[in-house]
Amino acid sequence: MKQPLRYPSSVSLLHWLLAIMLVGNLAIGWMLDDKEELLDLHKSVGIAILIMVLIRLANRFRVRHRLPPSVNETGTSAHFAEVAAHCLLYVLILATPLFGWLKTNAAGHATSCFGLFSLPTILPRSRELSHWLGQLHSLTAYGLAALVGLHMLGVLAHWLLRRHNILPRILPLLRRPISSTNRVQE
Repeated sequence: MKQPLRYPSSVSLLHWLLAIMLVGNLAIGWMLDDKEELLDLHKSVGIAILIMVLIRLANRFRVRHRLPPSVNETGTSAHFAEVAAHCLLYVLILATPLFGWLKTNAAGHATSCFGLFSLPTILPRSRELSHWLGQLHSLTAYGLAALVGLHMLGVLAHWLLRRHNILPRILPLLRRPISSTNRVQE
């Protein structure tokens, strides 16, 4: 069976939508100290991210047999780093909005998504718990920002150091065939 060279369109589209939402919400989060009126937008986008990552995980499972193989050879430190980074990305993408929701719960506030619906309140009101959950929310957000940066550096390193142009594999609009120079050397 011939192995695919690019990600399915649904994976590419969800990847880039989630990336835009993440970067945008990280930026909004950093502006909250100066512009508290952005808090409702930050919470709404956070809920949308939580929903989007669950959809992305379900879709990735659905198309798992149509995903291209890693460009890193199995068993190498590069392959281990790739797998670990992707797993940690998913953990942080899930944990950051969850901690934000729980922090809001413990502060005694509802968490609304663009006024369309609200997430249930599952924690009792507690100033101390809200503080600690807020700290965890911030910590995971900073970790996520750092990991997104490393993810982008990894793509750049593949291109500059190993001559693997892996970016076209995940771009949704470029459906041209990938040249053989982008393939893993066997």
